[in-house]
Amino acid sequence: MLNKEKGQLIFAVLIVLFVFLLGMIIIQLMPSEYAITKRTVESNQAFYLAQSGLQQAIYFINNNPDLAFLELSLRKSGQSNLLSYTLTYTYGGNKKENINLNSISLGEYSVNVTYSLSNMSSGGIIVSFPIYKIVSIGYIPSIANPRVVRSIEIYGNNTDISLDPFKFAVYAGKSVSFSGKSAVIEGERLPDGSFDTAIYSNGPVDLRNPPLINGTYSPILGKDVIANDSTLTMPVLNDSYLKSISQSQGLYRSGNNIDIGNIVSYAKSNPNWYNSATKTWLTWSLVIYIEGSAKMAGNVEFQGMVIVKGDVKITGTGNKIRGILYAAEVDTAVQDLSIYGDPIIEGTSIGEDVSIGGNSTVRHNKQYIENIFKTHSITNIVKAVKTKLKILAWQER
Repeated sequence: MLNKEKGQLIFAVLIVLFVFLLGMIIIQLMPSEYAITKRTVESNQAFYLAQSGLQQAIYFINNNPDLAFLELSLRKSGQSNLLSYTLTYTYGGNKKENINLNSISLGEYSVNVTYSLSNMSSGGIIVSFPIYKIVSIGYIPSIANPRVVRSIEIYGNNTDISLDPFKFAVYAGKSVSFSGKSAVIEGERLPDGSFDTAIYSNGPVDLRNPPLINGTYSPILGKDVIANDSTLTMPVLNDSYLKSISQSQGLYRSGNNIDIGNIVSYAKSNPNWYNSATKTWLTWSLVIYIEGSAKMAGNVEFQGMVIVKGDVKITGTGNKIRGILYAAEVDTAVQDLSIYGDPIIEGTSIGEDVSIGGNSTVRHNKQYIENIFKTHSITNIVKAVKTKLKILAWQER
């Protein structure tokens, strides 16, 4: 009986010791759990501050499209917050300002925005796009004495330079039609010997009786020809630059039914542009710019850009153009690009309503287009359009 009572006593003591030890462990863990919870909360608060700084930086970029650099911070100042920023523009100017906010935050943030050029592909052509790098850092409780730090780093672009319309032998803003089956239209020749898309049109392409397109009289819609597609839009040229260049070269004209042959004859008289002995052009810099309608009646050979802000009719024999043929005017009536006779146009042909017939050869040549872009620089040919910031990459820490 005595042994039984001793055993029960020992068991009771062990239970008390176990409960005591368990309580001690719980008591010791409580500060640690509290610290972990507090740190998690503060980490989230710091991240929200970094997000707030990021949103503020994006606001500045979207409202200052020529921004080059930005330094931005939010700091506690008494019973309010002080928002400070310095804007530096690509043209060299800057703006500094401090704004007192009536609210008080749990922490502070700092943001740094830098601007650089990065090579990216547009329409298969490498273009130097402006890229913004934004680094936004949130601090709890302050920048000077941080207990927790969280950061967000993003890369973005706010400039659109669409070169996709230059990928095709023919780009039409409205429609493409054919007369007869003798014409030849070819997209860019690919490494495997096949062709890239030859024709792109925002509107219909009449394929009821097509000519030879990419080596076949039965072109595949969606592959050889893209029709009724509004993904791409008529490229907007940098008219102020191109017109001034054309005027300085003596190749600018205005009026109706302008004879392109006469302009080309003038260009050929310049030995710096044309070698009459070898009958070869020496430059890709020439720009024929016509405000009005124009014609090319025969035996006209030219290398460079032909821009007509109206109708263009190509007829006769012996016409050859290497480069960019552009016949369109934004927000005007129908502009017709008519290609007949037996011309050879290598590069790209861009118009609103495009009509092709006769023994015409219209062939895409990426190298000729790139030669022109390199000579003038892309943004001097195609107008860069400022957009809202597009996020390209995101990283958080």
